[in-house]
Amino acid sequence: MVFYFVRLSGLLLLLALTGCSTLSPYSTQTRLDISLRADNQLNPDLNGRPSPIVLTLLELKRPVTFESMDFFSLYQRTDQVLARDLVASEEFELRPGDSIDLKLKLDEGSHYIGVLAAYRNLPETRWRHVIKVIP
Repeated sequence: MVFYFVRLSGLLLLLALTGCSTLSPYSTQTRLDISLRADNQLNPDLNGRPSPIVLTLLELKRPVTFESMDFFSLYQRTDQVLARDLVASEEFELRPGDSIDLKLKLDEGSHYIGVLAAYRNLPETRWRHVIKVIP
């Protein structure tokens, strides 16, 4: 269990909000710069080999439903489960050792970013994380 927690920590600790600011003094849109760095031993398979992970970033009005639902409901029925709170979403794959820099333009109603990580061994990982957006 500690092994998987360390792997998740390695990913989430490197999920850094490198900037959160408005685009111009007259804009109500918020820009969010996110840098993701995956550990070289990310998401080990049954033989201990590192494997890619699917990450979903969800722009949310409120995090309550996201924080209370199970993984499969969120992953397979995102639009239905989060209908009241979901503003936008983006899904991508992160491979072991990869780095991704994202520049997101958030909708006005987005107050939180939910991070959903599709690990191979869900019970032994922290597969959900919430980031409060501060414009």
